Amino acid sequence: MQRKTFLLLCMLVAALCFDTTMAASVARNVSNGDTCPTVRSVPQRLPDLTMPRSGHSIFYANGELTVAGGHTTHFVPTPTAEYYADGEWNLMPMAYPHDNGFAVVLHAGEVIISGGHNEELGVGQTYTMERYVSATHSFEGFGCLDRRRVLANATLLGDGRVIIAGNHYAADAIACYDGRSQVQHVKAVAQGRANPYILPIANDDALILSGSNLHMNPNDTILVDRLKGDAIRVPLLEQWQPVFSDQPFNSMMCAMGNYTYLISAVDKNGQLGFVVASDTTFSLLPTTVPVPMHSEFGTIFYKGPAVVDSLRQRGYVIGVDSLCRHQFILSVDYAQQPAALTLYHTDSLEHATVAIPILTSDGDLLLVGGEPEDNYKPLATVWCYHFGTEQQDDSSFATLHSSLSTLWLWGLLALLGFGSLAYLIIIIRRRRSSRPAELLPPADSDDLASPADKIENLMDGIYQLMDNEQLYLRSDLKVQDVATRLNTNSTYISQCINSSLGQSFSQFVNTYRIRHAQDVLRRLPDAKISHVASESGFSSEVSFFRNFKAITGMTPREWIASL
Repeated sequence: MQRKTFLLLCMLVAALCFDTTMAASVARNVSNGDTCPTVRSVPQRLPDLTMPRSGHSIFYANGELTVAGGHTTHFVPTPTAEYYADGEWNLMPMAYPHDNGFAVVLHAGEVIISGGHNEELGVGQTYTMERYVSATHSFEGFGCLDRRRVLANATLLGDGRVIIAGNHYAADAIACYDGRSQVQHVKAVAQGRANPYILPIANDDALILSGSNLHMNPNDTILVDRLKGDAIRVPLLEQWQPVFSDQPFNSMMCAMGNYTYLISAVDKNGQLGFVVASDTTFSLLPTTVPVPMHSEFGTIFYKGPAVVDSLRQRGYVIGVDSLCRHQFILSVDYAQQPAALTLYHTDSLEHATVAIPILTSDGDLLLVGGEPEDNYKPLATVWCYHFGTEQQDDSSFATLHSSLSTLWLWGLLALLGFGSLAYLIIIIRRRRSSRPAELLPPADSDDLASPADKIENLMDGIYQLMDNEQLYLRSDLKVQDVATRLNTNSTYISQCINSSLGQSFSQFVNTYRIRHAQDVLRRLPDAKISHVASESGFSSEVSFFRNFKAITGMTPREWIASL
């Protein structure tokens, strides 16, 4: 009782201190219940890229942040890439420019990059494909697309195939790359699309959709193609059309888990909202307040798809003002029902950016390069918004520090910190207790551990199950089996593997299986492929062969011959 009384007293004194001495220095503006809360954000500026670029692909390969292709100043395509290591960007030559092409990570350290404009000023389309291997920081041109494409997209399915769709001012179709042959035509599309979402809904199935046609104009009727099956019409998508992006993006960035996705969309009045896609079911996400379309700096222009942090159950959409002087980031805490919104904004910047964000493993948001106003003047700036690590706002702290000129105010500051910490702990516990059980982090996790530590601890548990118990040898192994063993949920397992290794769960397991298969082949080089596949945990020879070639770059027999 005394402890509770002391905490309440601290909170009361802290609140009085806040009201009387520090209100002017706090960045957050509390909502009145009808409007979205706003928060002043001070991003950290990281080292600039070696050159300005936009229309580039951005991804993590083997843990390294990498940008590839795009165009630089004067709208000139650049056949270069850069990776970030030891606090600096390192420039690499590519085989082709890939301005507004696409990139997809196949497995740890290997990426396929393809398509793009074939001339300066964003003109034309290309067939070009190349492979990036992060271990050697090397690029190799190796094939071509089924057709010339630009503003196409691609997604890796659980069965190892890459599904490709989309185009700009040229015919569209659905194609597939299986790692063994050139890109193959799969089927025609119900309607052509520029830079579509490709959303897996099963190990071997996906939806393809967009709000914009091949000329980047809105579609009056929206049809959703399905890899396995007929196209479907979704009336909700005609009321709330998916936001179009003219920058390359990875459709999986909007994955909430369990084949569920958060899609930013606008209605006919230009109001932003969010559509949740789960399998073939689409619904409008309810929010506590409408998405703010205006601020003290003028109209907010939201750009591109939502970026989802499934560990923290939060999505982000970036925006700029009309002069590209203020950056806006809208946060959507979808764990709550209705979802809670918060609008973050910067002070005036030299240039706010229109770029596709990427999440770090800590949950921070990076904006790399992009365009402030037009394609001719891309940026080299790199901004980090600390939504995961939540670093202290230095300018706010300086203002706060200058206002505390007497000793008694320092005492009140200490009480404020203690009371706020107690209040924060109470709120966190309440929020956790109100979450659905299947979305909770591991029951034995340390509440005081950082998100990065939790991921590392969980990965240690996953490695132990694979290394010590060889769970990968079970052909029917599912992510839920691992989650059950570690007393957590399947979404958390998948996200940890993806953020740590850049792999899906199936890719991670198949890598173990291929290593086991190599051991079998060393001992029994004349063994039948069916025997090796079965011994290694694969359910079929086809799956074994496809994954062996994708991971090693050789067929099993070629690999044996190389020993």
